[in-house]
This record gives sequence, C-alpha cells and structure tokens, in this order.
Amino acid sequence: MTDTVLNPLPPAPLAMPPQRLGDVRPHAPLPGDGWAVQAARAFVFGSALALTGALGWVMHDWFNEHGLNGVEVMVMACALFAAFWIALSVGTAFLGLLPRRVAESVAVAPLDIAVMLPVYGEPIGGILENAEALLRGLRAHRPAHRFALYVLSDTRDAGRVLQEHAAFRALMRRLPGARLHYRHRADNTRYKAGNIEDWVTRWGGGHDAMLVLDADSVMSPRAVLRMADALGASPRLGLVQSIPRLIGGETLFARMQQFSNTIYGTTLARGLTLWSGSAANYWGHNALIRVRAFAEAARLPDLPGRRPFGGVILSHDFVEAAMLRRAGWQVRFMPEARGSFETTPETVIGHVQRDRRWCQGNLQHLRILGASGFHPVSRMHLFQGAMAYTASLGWFALMVLWILIGTGQGDGAIVYFTEANPMFPAWPEMDVVSRILIVALTYGLLIAPKILGVLAYWSSDPLLLRVGGPLSFFGSFLMEVLLSVLLAPTMMVQHMMAVLRTLTGFDTGWRPHAAASRRFGVLVRFHALELALGFAMCALFVAGTLTLWLTPIGVSLALAPVLSWATATRGRWVQALFRTPQDQGPAAQDPAAPAPAYSGA
Repeated sequence: MTDTVLNPLPPAPLAMPPQRLGDVRPHAPLPGDGWAVQAARAFVFGSALALTGALGWVMHDWFNEHGLNGVEVMVMACALFAAFWIALSVGTAFLGLLPRRVAESVAVAPLDIAVMLPVYGEPIGGILENAEALLRGLRAHRPAHRFALYVLSDTRDAGRVLQEHAAFRALMRRLPGARLHYRHRADNTRYKAGNIEDWVTRWGGGHDAMLVLDADSVMSPRAVLRMADALGASPRLGLVQSIPRLIGGETLFARMQQFSNTIYGTTLARGLTLWSGSAANYWGHNALIRVRAFAEAARLPDLPGRRPFGGVILSHDFVEAAMLRRAGWQVRFMPEARGSFETTPETVIGHVQRDRRWCQGNLQHLRILGASGFHPVSRMHLFQGAMAYTASLGWFALMVLWILIGTGQGDGAIVYFTEANPMFPAWPEMDVVSRILIVALTYGLLIAPKILGVLAYWSSDPLLLRVGGPLSFFGSFLMEVLLSVLLAPTMMVQHMMAVLRTLTGFDTGWRPHAAASRRFGVLVRFHALELALGFAMCALFVAGTLTLWLTPIGVSLALAPVLSWATATRGRWVQALFRTPQDQGPAAQDPAAPAPAYSGA
C-alpha cells in the first residue's frame, strides 16, 4: 500500500538523523538561567525537602520512643516517599502566586508555520471545524507569519479514511487559496512520533516552525501568534509549550476536572514555568517547535529489549524536550498564551484507560534518566512523570502496613503488635500531639495547592463574575474537594494496577481507548479490586481490627462503582456546577480574538 496525499504542497525534504541516548558529544551549552530561576528552584526543592523533613521528624519522634525497628522504618520510608511529591506541588503553587514579568517588545522575525494536525481515527468533522476557525482567525489578524495546515492521518479504519477525504475536500472548497495538505500513511510506524518524523523528512524543509496539535486541541489565534512572536524573537528558542486548559466537559467528572485544571492548575503552571526556566517540558500538543531544531536533535531511538519497557518510546514528548535542551535549544512554557485548550475523558473509566497508556510510557522514562548530556531539570521532568504513578505504590504500601499492624480501639486510638500479630514488635501508643501534627501536615500538604489556587483566582477576579459569583465558586470548590477525597482511593488503586501491569510485562499499547460504559455491571467488574479491598477493610473495622483513621478509605473503595456511576451523570445541574471562564467559549480567554468554533472532537 502507498500513502494517500490530497492537495499536496511542494516536497521539501529535511534530514532528521537518529539520536543516541548515551555516549553523546556535548553541544555548545546555553547560558545558564538567571538568578530568579535559580532562586525559584532552590525555593521549590528546598521547601519540599523541609516539609517532608518536618513530617519525618514528627513520625520519628513518635516511633523512636523505644528505638526504631525495621517495620517502623518501612512505614516512614513509604510515607515520606509519597509526601515529597505532594510537597513539591505546594512549593510550586506558592511560586505561582508571584507576579509575572511582562517581556519587553523586541524585533520578531516572520516565520512560515505548519499547523500539524495528526489524527488517528477520531471523528474528523469537529476536528476540521476547529482547524478552519483557527485559520480564519489567523487570516483576520493579518500577521507577518504565514500558516499552512497539514492533516496527517494514521487512521486504520478504511471507512473513516474515506470520511477524512470527503471532509478535507469540503474544507478546500470553504478555504480557497489557503495552503492545505492531507496525507494518510499506509503504515503507522512509530505512532505519533513517527507521523511527525515522516512529515519532517518530506516537507519540513519548507517551514520554520510547526504548531503541533491533537485531535481535541482548540487554540485561539492570539495564543498562536504570541507563541510565534516568542519563537521569532529568540533564535535559540526551540520549543514553546502552552498550558492547555480543559474545555467541553459535560459529565460531573469532566466538569470537576475542568474546574480543578483551571483554578488550581493555572497557579501550578505559573510556578512550574518559573523554576523550569529554559529547560521546560513538552506535552506533545498545543506547542510550537522550531523545525530545524527538532530535526537535528529529536529523532528518538528505540529502546533495547521487548515491550513494554523496550521498543518505541511511547511518551516521546518528554524525551524530545530533553534532547532539544541537550542540543543547546531553549524549551519554555508560556502560560500567557491563554487561549489553549483540550478536552478530558468524561468518566472515571475513560480517565483510567488513558492513564494506563500514559503510565507505560512514563515508566519507560526510568530507563532514560541516565542518558548522556541531559539538563538536571529535564531529568527531573522525566522522573516526576514516572513518580506520578509509582507514588501510588508508596501510598498503597503504607495503607497495607497500617492494616496489617493496627487495631481499632473504640475512639480510634491505635494499638499495635498485640498477641494477634505476633510477627511484629510492639509499638508505643500514638500520643495526641503527634497524631494532630501528622494529620495536620498530611492534609495540609494535600489541600494547600487547592487553597493557593483559589486565592490566586480570587485575586484576579475579586467578584468571581466569570465563574458564576462567590456562592457558585465556593460551592464548586467544596464539592471538588469532597469528590477528590472520595475518588482518591480509587485512583490510588488504579494507578498501582497500571504500574503493576507494566512491571509484569502487560503491553497496553498506544491505541485509542474504548468508549466507557455506564452500565453498573461493567462498573462492578472494572472496580472489582477496589470493591474487594473496601469490603475487607470495612469488615476489619466492624471486627475491631482496623483503626478509625483508615475506615473512610475502605468506605470509598467499597463505593467505587457507585462513585464511578454517579460522576458520569449529565444534566443541567451538572452544567451549572464547576463553572469556569471556558463556559463562555474559548474566546473568553482571548477577548480580542475571533472566536474559534468548539466541537467536541
């Protein structure tokens, strides 16, 4: 079979040599990040270590009354391992409260930009509507930059391919004179990364930069032009990553995710931008990349060995950012490009299925951490992506240890290592002060990023008009916290299962997930492990062998199918809850821009 090309633009081949992960000759280094970035890094990592150390000190003070033993050390290690990553987000959120310095106007070189739209079987109609709205909006701004649209299809279903052909021809009729191109690959070698590589080697030489989108991406013209101006003004800038906000949520779960991403995520993104500096990350979409830099530095090798840890690097974007930075190109976040959006799975099951794919790709990064020449912050992005999933193992191990060695005593006081548990040494009873300190530190770490996000948003919109007013805003905040607490045990178990699936050689692959069902029988089967754990924990509590502090976790796990079903609810009341500025349309974030049409692709 051969590739299918419609309305082809002139070929412009560009060499893209394969890169190596080890034994790489160092490139000319970039100038170091300034004192502000260095101070931000010191604050974030210093505060995370201090908060984790404080928790460790309180736990050590409790356990050390009669000397530490091996089991106590294991409990402390699990707790501190899991707590550090939460503490890191607290420091990042604090940084996000700082005002951003506005960049001075500089000369901008005009760029020829390819708008890259890789598709893989998604419904094409809404995708091309969004692309058309972006092209029309860009044309209305009459920028110095030029734009061409490339639809790069890896779709496997023949019927869907024909639909793509018809939709693209209709787009050509609606946009006469626009530079439009469609290519369908007969063989989707190396998935999305291979799709982009194929374009670079065949047409990349004809463009200065590429705007990489996903099928569900929505971007305003002003956001794209801000990114283009930044790239055109800085010759050593290789990649600009916008901070996408979630849009289009219709279920309770998706609306909750959209609210959380907007209110808390914005503050975290600003902080992350400050300490990442010129060694930021790439999330695979809604990013503008200098084609020459990408071609010379970012063609990834396959990992040795069999999948899931070997073969094609699935989460290629993190690694491509690290390789660009290694080659002497700056990689930066751009939160001020506000008109950048994507969608989110509508249900817990859809979210988990996507996380399984991401987990496999992110765990591959553990094999890449030692790659030659990577910037320390690039290594941190790779490590942090893996820890987003493996931290759940720490939380789960900690919970299991408490279950094995604890017993409830009426008011919830904990007594350990009785005759019923002869394999474990006796622990002292936990004193009230230590109990309060540990609970306060743990819950304080969990809630602090949310509170900081609320304060930051409140200061930017004192009347909270864009989110329905104070009553709606604080009601949504309380509901989000409640649902997050209820769903956290389920997510912990599902992340742990995703890690174990990968570690035991189960290859999830990189394929679209199946539509999530709301049928209760399907939900019970999907959440069978949570159900079993939850009912077992509740039975232990009734028998008096489980501390009161763990009982809410057991109840949440036992209710996992019910919570999964309930959060898939749609309706008018759901739309009224968790309001965000995006509900007024994507253009509400960039009011001077023509409104792009949103369609849930």
